[in-house]
Amino acid sequence: MTDTQNTPTIDESRVEAFVGQLMTDFAGAGTTAMTVIGDRLGLYRAMTGAGPLTAEKLAAATGLHPRLVAEWLRQQAVSGYLTADGDTFELPMEHALALSVVDSPVYVIGAADVITGTYLTFDKLEAAFRGDGGIELAEMPGCTFHGIERFFRTAYVNQLVQTWFPAVPGLLDKLAAGAKVADVGCGHGFATRLIAQTWPSATVLGYDFHQPSIATARAQSVEAGGPANVSFHVADSGDLASRPEGPFDVVLYFDSLHDLGNPPAALRAAYDSLADGGILVAVEPWSADRFTDMIGNPMARTNYAASVALCTPGSLSQPGAYGLGTQGGPAQRVELIAGAGFADARVAADTGFNLVLTGTKAAR
Repeated sequence: MTDTQNTPTIDESRVEAFVGQLMTDFAGAGTTAMTVIGDRLGLYRAMTGAGPLTAEKLAAATGLHPRLVAEWLRQQAVSGYLTADGDTFELPMEHALALSVVDSPVYVIGAADVITGTYLTFDKLEAAFRGDGGIELAEMPGCTFHGIERFFRTAYVNQLVQTWFPAVPGLLDKLAAGAKVADVGCGHGFATRLIAQTWPSATVLGYDFHQPSIATARAQSVEAGGPANVSFHVADSGDLASRPEGPFDVVLYFDSLHDLGNPPAALRAAYDSLADGGILVAVEPWSADRFTDMIGNPMARTNYAASVALCTPGSLSQPGAYGLGTQGGPAQRVELIAGAGFADARVAADTGFNLVLTGTKAAR
């Protein structure tokens, strides 16, 4: 006889709904790979503003294999990225803004390279789960850093000057008056250069312990022709207070605080590095204090995946191994800032895409 008392009742409609969700996610993962191909091979750029194109015309314009171009076009059409009419395909301008129009407010294709980096580090991630949890940044593939630069650039271009900095009391006045600014965890330094260009009286210094990123930042700065008031340095966030370039008037963390091995120590070092009345600004990915409030949110899903595969293992590989993660909400971050000694620690702006947090070093 069968013991039916312990046999769970299966809701067939729930099974069907979940399998549908799973297949949708698998389709999205496959389409992400095709998106990277379209980006890297210039297919989206060639289609932008070109109107309807056949596979043959697109292949001729890009110098690519026509049969593979045809199959890619069909995949993109069934995924809803392109429109199709018989044998012709078109990239709507509304879609191009996200895929190929650099510096548009919704240019987000860089995220596809970050996701590609996740797949390329599967073996290391599995080892991290079975071991100490850490993956050093030096072990991450180049596409990860390239994708991070491109993805966050969109927010820097469209939010930093327009929304983030005006929300922080006293910050614009300090910058206009010639503040000395430290950008901690500057990566490839795009935001660092943007600040220097926007406020030419300020002195802006980018710091990152990842030497390849600083090398890229310096090279891109030279290629862009400066500006002269920006420089880049290899340094650990915990050493900021001992830097000979200090003291600073402003310390910034752009999407980097959660990547640090020891955020509390870094924030204390930032506090010690600031002159009296100095301002701290930390921009972090948007999140809510309760993860259950974000269930089903596509931004939270993406950010948590990046946290598992990149940000948290990167933090756990460093001294301190704090593992703050990209999510966790504003309250936890405000508490860290206040705990480092900053007065008036708070969320200055919530854009729905980022949290802008700030605190001040009270004048003595």
